[in-house]
Amino acid sequence: MKINSISFGFSTKKLEETQTFYESALDAKLIYKIEGYIILKVGNLPCLLEFSSPELTGEKKSDATSIGFNIDVDDVKKAYDEVIQKGFEIDMPLKHHEWGEIGFSIKDPNGLTIYICKTLSKD
Repeated sequence: MKINSISFGFSTKKLEETQTFYESALDAKLIYKIEGYIILKVGNLPCLLEFSSPELTGEKKSDATSIGFNIDVDDVKKAYDEVIQKGFEIDMPLKHHEWGEIGFSIKDPNGLTIYICKTLSKD
């Protein structure tokens, strides 16, 4: 199986706030928008983030507090400084983890955890 891209879909009642957050915090680009539905692209990754209103999809709830995703970057300290400079609240401060990463996390307006890290070489 050859996978060309992957997208993650989330239901939210905070569509505009979510779009603004991802555009500002992660430099996401809006690539599609209709009433109650947006698709965002982050970086040059073959991955899309899709957010839709519960009214559009018929979802019963819009709670993302138990969901999260990881973003591996080249310079995690620079990413941390940029997020702070933009005024976003840090959920977990930058720290060295015993499993071989340096990382921190923020939360989007829906409570979705975004863990930004740098995987350390095993050498």
